[in-house]
Amino acid sequence: MQNWSEYGFTLKKETSLSELEATVYQLVHEKTGLELVWMKRDEKNKTFAVTFETLPWNDTGVFHILEHSVLCGSKNYPIKDPFVELMKSSMKTFLNALTFPDKTMYPVSSRNDKDFVNLVRVYLDAVFHPMIYSKPEIFYQEGWHYETDENGRAAYKGVVFNEMKGVFADADEIVNTGLSRCLFPNSPYRFVSGGDPAAIPDLTYEEFINAHKSHYSPSNAYVFLDGDVNIEQFLNILSNEYLNGFEKVERLAPPPMQEAVSAQCEEVYEISPEEDAESRARLSYGKVIGTFADREKLIAANILCDMLCGSNQSPLTQAVLSRGLAEEVNMTVNDSMLQPWLELDVKNLCEDSLAETKKVITEQLEALATNGLDRTQLESVMANLEFKLRERDYGGYPQGVVFAFNVMESWLYGGDPTANLEVGDLFVRLKEKISQGYFENLIRELLLDNPHSAEIILRPSYSAGEQRRKTEQDRLERETSSWSDADKIAVEKQQESLLSWQESEDDPEKYASIPQLSLEDIPSEPEDIPTEITSVGNIPVIRHTLHTGGIAYISLYFDADHLTLNELSCLSLACGLLGESDTTDTSAGQIIDKIRLLCGSFEVYPAAYTTSADGQNSTVKMCISFSCLEKNVLEATELIAQILTSSIFDNETTHDILRQTVMELFQNTVMAGNSVALTRVMAQSSPAGVADDHIGGLSFYQWLKKTDENWNFSDLEPELNSVLTSVINRNAMTVSVSGSANADEIIEILEKTVPVAPLAEKAEIRSWGKRAEGIIIPADISFAVRGGNVCAHGGEYCGQMPLAGQIIGLAYLWNMIRMQGGAYGTGMITRNSGLTACYSYRDPNGAKSLECYRTCGQFLREFAESGTDLTGFIIGTVAATSPLMSPRTEAQVGDRFYFSNVSYQQRCETHKQLCNATSDDLLKIADWIENTVENGGICIVGGQEQLNNCENLDNVITL
Repeated sequence: MQNWSEYGFTLKKETSLSELEATVYQLVHEKTGLELVWMKRDEKNKTFAVTFETLPWNDTGVFHILEHSVLCGSKNYPIKDPFVELMKSSMKTFLNALTFPDKTMYPVSSRNDKDFVNLVRVYLDAVFHPMIYSKPEIFYQEGWHYETDENGRAAYKGVVFNEMKGVFADADEIVNTGLSRCLFPNSPYRFVSGGDPAAIPDLTYEEFINAHKSHYSPSNAYVFLDGDVNIEQFLNILSNEYLNGFEKVERLAPPPMQEAVSAQCEEVYEISPEEDAESRARLSYGKVIGTFADREKLIAANILCDMLCGSNQSPLTQAVLSRGLAEEVNMTVNDSMLQPWLELDVKNLCEDSLAETKKVITEQLEALATNGLDRTQLESVMANLEFKLRERDYGGYPQGVVFAFNVMESWLYGGDPTANLEVGDLFVRLKEKISQGYFENLIRELLLDNPHSAEIILRPSYSAGEQRRKTEQDRLERETSSWSDADKIAVEKQQESLLSWQESEDDPEKYASIPQLSLEDIPSEPEDIPTEITSVGNIPVIRHTLHTGGIAYISLYFDADHLTLNELSCLSLACGLLGESDTTDTSAGQIIDKIRLLCGSFEVYPAAYTTSADGQNSTVKMCISFSCLEKNVLEATELIAQILTSSIFDNETTHDILRQTVMELFQNTVMAGNSVALTRVMAQSSPAGVADDHIGGLSFYQWLKKTDENWNFSDLEPELNSVLTSVINRNAMTVSVSGSANADEIIEILEKTVPVAPLAEKAEIRSWGKRAEGIIIPADISFAVRGGNVCAHGGEYCGQMPLAGQIIGLAYLWNMIRMQGGAYGTGMITRNSGLTACYSYRDPNGAKSLECYRTCGQFLREFAESGTDLTGFIIGTVAATSPLMSPRTEAQVGDRFYFSNVSYQQRCETHKQLCNATSDDLLKIADWIENTVENGGICIVGGQEQLNNCENLDNVITL
């Protein structure tokens, strides 16, 4: 395009990216100084992101609160929550906003051209013309406010306030924050960009408004575009609808460089009364690597992290674990900032062993730097990272959104926006440096002799939570005790004003301002995952014909229906050992090296699938899944067969992995307890839910804890071998292949190694029946779930069910539990297994949410009777049920459909039901949901005070 100037832009640079088959145009808007990068390529899922440099000057989280707040109404879209309206009615593939330590980003993606333009307009209006100036209630809702109860007792409330309370329940966050403060004492990076709950109430509305005025200017904006975009239309919108009303001001300077410092500090974190504090200390180091521009060194640092601590067999991890000094050692790179840094964490050690642990780490690093790293291990780590970087499989994130992250990791600091987009000859150069001692020298430079470093000791505390709550309460009492009568009246009026605003209905004419799609704009059928079911001999084969770019995705499934519940937990542990343990002729370290060398991804796990419409039938599979270059398929399959059939478990490796799994499950429960609670509720009415709980939920956690407390490897080893022997059976095997790999050749290898045995009889798994459970975690917030199986309460899963869940979640629960209640998240889950449940996330009042759920059916009934147009909700539900998938994910979802007996014809039928849904359909479903929620089960995960507010809990468990 030659007419950039027609829209006020000047082309600064044009770059071709051969790996991505893209051309990158770097533009600047002359009138305002706004900078823009367009990555033009043949990609239908288009991405837009606008980013602002936002360097914090304190811990109040002002930019995190702004991130939330600007999406709560704007000049052209003057309703309370355009963001939620887009969630309801857009065909988005990504819709979010993110606060980083030095920037705030607003990215959106969509495959629909019309929808993409709608999303861009709403986001541009949100950041440049938000309603925060005329509606201070937005600040009070999203940030913080005083809220007094009927007795006049005050508390702090606010969405970000509660979100960050949940974040600071995580010991990892406390470590990361402590190291950042030590490493960057004279830099904005010393502050908590998300906000420290202890400091958030220091933020005033005036400071909040001034932060937007000074930072959310086009002159401080970076706009990123990716894909097959109509660039003339976009530039016209950007320039004529938004930028022409602004004048250029000076662009904010990049963050200042922090000079090298050396520091030490100590922190505490809360543990529950049931936990043993003796071996729960943590030792962590932070080491600054260099700057954002040192890409080769940053990639080398990632390689070094995996080399030293990527598995229990890695040399630094092994040096610590083999001496019984700790339970886990991790090393990661913290990037996306001006001065990236390494973080080395040693978890769960006794304070008495701190000095010895430090000595062992130093001695081991010195030995590796002097004697050299194992070249085979180094090459395998390097090969695995290169595979992943070239595969560009980002899970739930569209490629364009991740490219936006990559671009900003250089662009924000004055670097080349394209610097991090291609792999190029990076690994060729690094491989050449292996023989030159480069990585050994890097150990000295980054870890042993680094003048810019910090050390933190994190100590467990039974009283830390109580002290934190007391400090907050003391502050509240000091503040409220000084209130005059006029102050009290002002607080009451502010609270009343906020509630009145939250409960008010937006003007229908203002709703009409939100751009809408029509049903004609959405696909008439769901996306098909090409699936062909064949067989080789008597072995079923699932083939997915997908464009995989020369990568094969292969999964082997084995029936595990004959296992008891305890055996399922044993199988889940065994799965975690496979690929981490010796085989009969190969050491664990060599096995790990081969996996890294041959495979991009490697996973072994059990999974439960619901196989009937009423949710009462299920099947359990053990899956071993891997990806590799198509040229390596046969060699990789031979390796997988070796791991499956000849792994040998030893006491040390098994115990280490068991304890690490306990830590992981504990942390997942504290940080995302809604997932644990949903599984517990599902288990009350579904055999698959019971299996899931014993595979990866609370029951599995309890089994692991009991096994650890009564550790006896001589008893456990035969149990592990027995469950694997009974499951790994060629007669019970299904093979899934995606890409152009030859299934016949894969199975030929497996037939030579995988044993054959008669099929065992299916074990009976019964659902638990209704329960009201509480799970105590060391946190101030909660995760509250209520629901059950709709099929057991007069209903059935149909295409209109997810629509009902979308309506209840976004039109009711969002208002009641997030906006008014202050929870960070909420919604309703509806699954084809029949599970129908409401949940909250980082909720300050889980007990109140559990009561609120009981009126969901009533709300849906009133909604249906109101005759509200369903078009937007239908479109949003179609988007939610049709996510963007990578080839790997597509294959996994296709396999799940197969094992769950969900055909493409059934999916088409439910899609048709959804697109043709009526108010009468919702009226019928309202009764089902009302019965399910009222007569279903409860599970709330939260702090002790949260559970104390809940009545009639049948069972309370301390994690």
